[in-house]
Amino acid sequence: MSSPTRRAQVPWSSITKLAGVVLRHLPCHADRVRFAAVCKQWRASARQTSPPPHYPWLALPDRTFYSLPDSAFRPLPLHLDRHRQLPHAQSSCGEWLVFERYDGAYTLVSPFSMSTTILLPGLSDTYAPNVPLLVANDQPVPDMLKLVVCSDDLVAAIVNDNEALTYGSKLALCRPGASSWWSSTPDELRDLQHIVSCEGKLYALDKFNGLFSVSIGTDRRTSNPTVSRVERLMGSPRGVLKHSSRYLLESSGTLLLVCRDDTMLEWFSSAGLRSALMDGLELEFEVLKADVERSRWTSIRSVGDDRVLFVGPWCSRVVHATGEHDPIYTAGNRIFFTVDLSAKRYDHRYYGYGTQQEPFYCIVYDMSTQRSELFLEKPVRPLKGFPVTWLFPPTQR
Repeated sequence: MSSPTRRAQVPWSSITKLAGVVLRHLPCHADRVRFAAVCKQWRASARQTSPPPHYPWLALPDRTFYSLPDSAFRPLPLHLDRHRQLPHAQSSCGEWLVFERYDGAYTLVSPFSMSTTILLPGLSDTYAPNVPLLVANDQPVPDMLKLVVCSDDLVAAIVNDNEALTYGSKLALCRPGASSWWSSTPDELRDLQHIVSCEGKLYALDKFNGLFSVSIGTDRRTSNPTVSRVERLMGSPRGVLKHSSRYLLESSGTLLLVCRDDTMLEWFSSAGLRSALMDGLELEFEVLKADVERSRWTSIRSVGDDRVLFVGPWCSRVVHATGEHDPIYTAGNRIFFTVDLSAKRYDHRYYGYGTQQEPFYCIVYDMSTQRSELFLEKPVRPLKGFPVTWLFPPTQR
C-alpha cells in the first residue's frame, strides 16, 4: 500500500499577494515590523504597501506604553545599559526618547527600532558666537526643555539660560555626532516655550504667544549651524485662555496653537476628577490657526473630520485618521491629552520613586460636542525621571 502523497509545503516567501492582504489589516507599527522580519520578499512587500495612519504610543511613567488603536499595554523595550543611560528620560521628540548619559551627553533612542540612535553632546559643551565656553565650571548645566529633530543633520533645543538673568530660555543648535552645541540668543528669542519644524523651517513660540520664524544657516568659517534670520510673524492672540496649557504643532503646512484651560483640572483630586469625567466634564479648549499672511491668529472650531490632535508637554502631533479600526476613538476632530496628577509633586528630572501608585488619565476632547470623555485610566508607580509622553512611529522605516 502506497503512502499518501504529501502536500507540497509552500514557503512564506512565495505568497506575496497574501502578504499585501495581511499588511492592510495591520494598523499597529510593531506588528508591521515583525511582519517584515519574516523574509526579504515580505520586507519588500512592506515597503511597497502604504502603511495606515500611525497612531501614537503613550509612554507611561512606569516605563510601559499603551499603543493605539489596538489598545494594548506593552513593556517599553529599553535597554539603557546598552547606551550608558541614566534611568530617566529627559523628554521626547516624535519617535525619540531623549536620555541623558552618565557622561552628560544625550542619546536619542527609538523604541520602534532599538538599533537606531542619535548621539548628542552634553549641554555643558555649549558654545555661543565669539564666546569660548558658555557654561563655566561654577555654573549649573542647563536643562533641556524641548527638542526637535529638524533633519538628519540638525537638531534644535530649548534650554534654560543660567548665564543671563534677563533670559529664561534660549535656542541651542547641534549636528548629530558633533562635539558641542551652539547657542544663539537674539533679542527676539527670549523666554521660548515651544519650537516646531515645518516645511524646512523652524518656528518658535515665546511665553507671550508671539510666533517667530527662525532661519538656520551654516557658518562659513566653522561650518557650524547658526541663526541667520529671525522674523516675528505675529504677536499674542486676543482673548486667549488664561491659565492654560499651550501646545504648538504643525498640520499639513499650517501651524496650530492649542490652548487648554487648566483652571478646573487644578481643583480636582483624583477621585473628584474621575467622577467629573464620568459625568461629562466640560473642559474649555481653544484652537488657533496661524494666518501668516495677515499676521494674526484665527480661532477655529474644527480641525477636520480626518484629523486627530495628540498634545503633550514634550511632543504634539496631528494624525490623519480614518476611523476604520475604532470609530469611537480614532474618529476625527478630537484632541487627546493626558492628566498626570503625580507630576505636580515631582520635578521632571527626579519624577517619582515608584513607592506608591499614582492615578493617570488620558482624556479625549470632542471639538464638535465640546465634551470630554475618559479614554484611559491606569494606576502607575512613577519611576524616577520618566515623564508621560507621546511617541509617534516613523512614517517610513
